[in-house]
Amino acid sequence: MDEFLSHALSPVILIYVISGMLALGLSQTVRQIFEPLRNMRITISAVVASYIILPLIAASIARLFGLDPALRYGLVLIAMCAGAEIGPVLTATSNANVRLSGGILVMSIGITIIYLPLMLGVFLPDVQIPMGHLLLKLFLTIVAPLLLGLFIKSRSEKIAHTAEKYMHVISRVFVTLLTVVVLLLYYKQFIGLFGTYAILAGLISVVGGFCIGYLLGLPDRGTSLAMGYMHGARNASVAVMVASDVFRDLPNVMLMIALVVVLILVILIPVSYLCRIKPGPATN
Repeated sequence: MDEFLSHALSPVILIYVISGMLALGLSQTVRQIFEPLRNMRITISAVVASYIILPLIAASIARLFGLDPALRYGLVLIAMCAGAEIGPVLTATSNANVRLSGGILVMSIGITIIYLPLMLGVFLPDVQIPMGHLLLKLFLTIVAPLLLGLFIKSRSEKIAHTAEKYMHVISRVFVTLLTVVVLLLYYKQFIGLFGTYAILAGLISVVGGFCIGYLLGLPDRGTSLAMGYMHGARNASVAVMVASDVFRDLPNVMLMIALVVVLILVILIPVSYLCRIKPGPATN
């Protein structure tokens, strides 16, 4: 059973990532993506927090708590993967600035595919990274479907709208499959994490990311919530894909990523409902 699940993991990840990126491209125009990013303070803050502050926090707490090297790799890897697909969903639940979260998502994905292969060796100097192979894989699975979706959207709104529905369904089905496969593969190891510092490290990473993003978005609450969700949540699909390719001999890397994803869902979904912004009073 475990062997079948191990072989099924890679194609499930691949279909989930490609369908999700294609759906994102089909739902956006270039103007919609870049318009919210004209606020340079917010944009620069998002980049600095996502690619410098949060990975440094993850690396620091992993060493402070003396995590197993594979768990440390997983925590740092997912901290480096900005552009969480769930960010705009959480933002919409809170009635916050969805256009900003969508813009940050697309911008982050574009930066992540260049940043990740180059900077993994900086934050994890004891890991050998096949940079060329990783860059090519990230481009083909993330950038190419996103660009294809944007191209179709620019040519035909009707086709894009119809195709987007199917891509969203496929993406949701395969993210569910991915969650089930990872849980079935690693449930025993999950149980073994209780009583260690791994859960606390993941908790600090998620809550710390949300708080940093929220503070950077002040004073506007809608902007703060959008920034909070986009920094508290990370791009699990990219992290899982890289882990399955670079760290395939270290199953605890995937285990730590799965743990952080569970914490993201358990913490941020309730927060998105508790922090919902009430519509203003209607005016004549």
